[in-house]
Amino acid sequence: MANASSKKIASTNKQAINNLTNGLLIVNAVYFLWRVVYHWSSFTFTQFLLYATTGGLTFLFYRILVSSGTPSYAADGSLIGSGDDLNSEGLTAYMFDIIYVTWFVHITTAFISNKFWMVYLVIPGYAAYKLIPMALSYFGRGKGQSSEASVETKSKRQAKLEKRANKGGQVKYAR
Repeated sequence: MANASSKKIASTNKQAINNLTNGLLIVNAVYFLWRVVYHWSSFTFTQFLLYATTGGLTFLFYRILVSSGTPSYAADGSLIGSGDDLNSEGLTAYMFDIIYVTWFVHITTAFISNKFWMVYLVIPGYAAYKLIPMALSYFGRGKGQSSEASVETKSKRQAKLEKRANKGGQVKYAR
């Protein structure tokens, strides 16, 4: 039974890797055929540089996800290791998010407008949104706020317990 969760992780990882591979091939083929081949006259060096950089970053994240999430099997077909769970939170989820943003930008810049390259500003904006509060609490700005908030948000039960503790330990016995 303990191997059932490993098999489930292996099958979801295999499906995620297949979807990632198909998406990577389709998006890059569509971008290349539509933007580079069909609209070659408007394809500038700057657009090539942006596409190469973002495509390279996407391919790097793709290779990391494939290498960490690929299950390993024995010669007889039994599962040795399921690989890292690609549905986990943290850096794995952020890599998927960056890949999806890249695909969106490539498709929209191919068909709609080059101004969609600005969508990439969402990534450092989100990183700042997550990192600034962490940095502020690390440098001490957030410490005073958290202690004041905990004093103000005591539940009724906590207030009763503190009141009893401050009473001096007087216990009344009833018969």
